[in-house]
Amino acid sequence: MRFSGPREWNAKRAFGWISWKTRRRRRYRPEIAARLIDDLVASEPDHVAVTGDLTHMGLEAEVAEAAGWLARLGPPERVTLVPGNHDAQGEARDHELMDAWRPYLNSDAAEGPARGGPFFPSVRVRGPIALVGLSSAVRTPVHLATGRAGEAQLAPLADLLSALGARGLCRVVLVHHPPTRADVSWRRRLEDGDALCAILTRAGAELVLHGHTHRATRDAIASASGAIPVLGVPATSSAIASRPAAYQVFAIGERSGGRFEIARELHEIDLTTAVVRARPAERL
Repeated sequence: MRFSGPREWNAKRAFGWISWKTRRRRRYRPEIAARLIDDLVASEPDHVAVTGDLTHMGLEAEVAEAAGWLARLGPPERVTLVPGNHDAQGEARDHELMDAWRPYLNSDAAEGPARGGPFFPSVRVRGPIALVGLSSAVRTPVHLATGRAGEAQLAPLADLLSALGARGLCRVVLVHHPPTRADVSWRRRLEDGDALCAILTRAGAELVLHGHTHRATRDAIASASGAIPVLGVPATSSAIASRPAAYQVFAIGERSGGRFEIARELHEIDLTTAVVRARPAERL
């Protein structure tokens, strides 16, 4: 983990550096992430969604290294990214991230410019699926890891989701912080999660994918068209025995009875053998 100079130091990063040196470097291992990425790439998914925290402290060197990981996952048209809170720890974050990661953040040209800001909400349509990206990555005080989408993103979201639903698309919302409060303490919550949940309840979506919790989580948001699954997985570099590194694979079938058929497989690494195994698929 390399600092490029004094300008990259701040209180948040100082505490992050201490955390990394004292415990996190043993809990999160790059070789585990590399093994999981190898397995994912070998499975040849149609599309990859990444829900943030590609870096630990948002350093320029980390951002550049993460750009290499994104390229390993696939070309930008097959990989969609939203940033996480660990990616938002420097004054120059927007410039650094947007330049290095821009192709993975942009909306499709056919969907027009991103609503409500330079990038988000982002919209990418792949076949019958619409990936809707939100950024919850904001700088916070040392003791907090909260997120916030903000009014600029939330204001257009209901109309956007309704319009995508009217097109018959399966709407998959990507956001780093989970919008619901399950398994999230107050200091790690999405500050406007209730507002986001209210929009999803009203406008609908088929699936919400998040990061941040570093564990396998499952919750749901009620909507007029049925429950919206809200799912997260452990970090892709996790060496913690109780929550080893994992990724999830979704098979999205044809719409039936007004709803899409969605099945999920959790692919989890065995920390002893480094073999990645898939758990039995479940229908959502």
